[in-house]
Amino acid sequence: MGKIFKEIGLLGAKNKFIKVKALFDTGAEHNYIAEVFSNGSSIYDLGILELNEKQSVIFANGTDTDGRMIKLKLLKMEGIPPIPEPTFCLFDMKMCDAIIGAKLMQQLNIVLKPSSKEILFC
Repeated sequence: MGKIFKEIGLLGAKNKFIKVKALFDTGAEHNYIAEVFSNGSSIYDLGILELNEKQSVIFANGTDTDGRMIKLKLLKMEGIPPIPEPTFCLFDMKMCDAIIGAKLMQQLNIVLKPSSKEILFC
């Protein structure tokens, strides 16, 4: 199965907006976000609304790490209305800027079409 990436927009507590590249992953339970993005800016530049409990992150290869659950002001994706106060698990992620997980995709009726690398909003 191919990887499906899409640009998303994030608004933080400091009213700063940034576009980042997100992987849409049906195998991920939560949404995840990197501390430092590929463009060199960080989540702390945007500002975090809430920093909550630790969250264990288990990767497909069986390794794990600890992250923290955070809340931002807004998540924007083309094709759907803005999502207020999205939650992400924050950790030192290198593979991409963000991961949109299965729970959010189900809530938004997002369907992935891997053969053409499309994201459909039903």
